[in-house]
Amino acid sequence: MRALAGLYSGLHALIGLVCGLLIGFIALSITVDVVMRNLKLGSLSWAMEVNEYALYVVTALGAPWALYRGAHVRVDLLIRGVPRAIGRWIEALTDAIGLFASGVLLYYAVAVARASIRDNARLIKILIIPEWWVYAVVAAASLLLVIEFARRFGLAWKEGPHLSVARPV
Repeated sequence: MRALAGLYSGLHALIGLVCGLLIGFIALSITVDVVMRNLKLGSLSWAMEVNEYALYVVTALGAPWALYRGAHVRVDLLIRGVPRAIGRWIEALTDAIGLFASGVLLYYAVAVARASIRDNARLIKILIIPEWWVYAVVAAASLLLVIEFARRFGLAWKEGPHLSVARPV
């Protein structure tokens, strides 16, 4: 179980690293593109589209990473102001709602991705990519959210409200 927890923690560290690198890439490519255009050296015509996809990936995969780290916006005032047993119920309820919502999102993301694969759909702009790649990102992020909300739900019952910033496995 400890090895699995280490892999899970490592996966989130990798997601954080990838998201950070993508944000750095976005900043760098925009800067290079602006400088090139101002110096009349042409432009990186593909950069805006790649940056759109990168921002999408950062947003989708950043959500489970932030949830795992305890960095999501939340209001702890209510949980801190009630007895621990009630706080445990509130925490478990919010995690159950998140688990349900993420599960629904996962179901539909997989269904849409499968339909896209079946139809051999493509996104055609400057780049041409299989459409299902976009839906696969949402499906992967939703799966990670399902796992994290389930883990947090278990922690709420076992330990009570988890109000600290980071809650490693």
